[in-house]
Amino acid sequence: MKNVTKILTAVVLCAALFASQQRVDALGGNAALWPGDEANIAAFPAQVNNHSYLQVKEVGTDADTGLTDGGSVSLVTQKDGTTWGFNYGGDYADDWMSMHWGNGDIGVMVGLQSTTGADPADDHSDFSVSYGQVFGFGELGAHLGVPGADDADPTLGVDFRRATSAFLFDNMVVSVDDLMAEDLMLGVDLFTHMDTGGADVVFGWGAHYNATAAAASDGDDTNGDETHVGTIVQTATIGVEANMTDWATLRLGYNWSHELTCDNVTGDACGENSDGFALGLGFNWGGLTADYSISSSLLQDPIGTITGYSAGALTDHGITLTYSF
Repeated sequence: MKNVTKILTAVVLCAALFASQQRVDALGGNAALWPGDEANIAAFPAQVNNHSYLQVKEVGTDADTGLTDGGSVSLVTQKDGTTWGFNYGGDYADDWMSMHWGNGDIGVMVGLQSTTGADPADDHSDFSVSYGQVFGFGELGAHLGVPGADDADPTLGVDFRRATSAFLFDNMVVSVDDLMAEDLMLGVDLFTHMDTGGADVVFGWGAHYNATAAAASDGDDTNGDETHVGTIVQTATIGVEANMTDWATLRLGYNWSHELTCDNVTGDACGENSDGFALGLGFNWGGLTADYSISSSLLQDPIGTITGYSAGALTDHGITLTYSF
């Protein structure tokens, strides 16, 4: 366990200063590539033992600003060697209980959701539990979802991360969306961190397989002739977190994908590329940090965006505030 922990913590660099999903979104969106960030807890519950904080997401979202994303509050604290976590609002709006528990190299997250609809017959309660543990050979996260709706099936997802030497990469992450699904969704990502002096650069390269059920050609899925769509996509992620001052950080993320193979009945061509950029800022005042997403219009028209004369908004998100203790 000590060797794995040493390897994972060696790649975080700036991550200990800024910790939130909003930070990760500005650096490519894959939290697994930033092992020290609290955004990892969802995939690897044992990471909860490495954090103690009060976090408020989407600060400044209201009707007056036009930012209406639901905010949330999370508290993770430790007592007598045991970690406890509680989540409220936002992403957990339907949860009447969302809790973390951790001790040593083990972490558990339990959620109970109550969903109501216009038709009382649609009301149901869902249950989810995630288990994580750090082993000598790597870190594991397993996620079981048990929907209360009659027409929904249980799900079992798995995330696995370990130190792996391949090419210039030194870590690997494997993710399976649902082992019990009829059609498999599997992703493998290799990644490495590079300290360039004033910046931390992450480079991730992976392949993702997605097989999903599609409607039958005659619209009838009951006769067993439904078609399946299978794709293999090569991906690349580059994230740069550069220190502007000792209390401010600039973030830039880039995602690229290329469709290597596809198998479907519509005749769609394979080989299509797609990419996207993300920008963000981070501010650190000792124990208090603020993560901020910014629009690409800031680079295209910096003066107009800052002064409010540009058609594009400076941001479409609130601010994430995190107080670590």
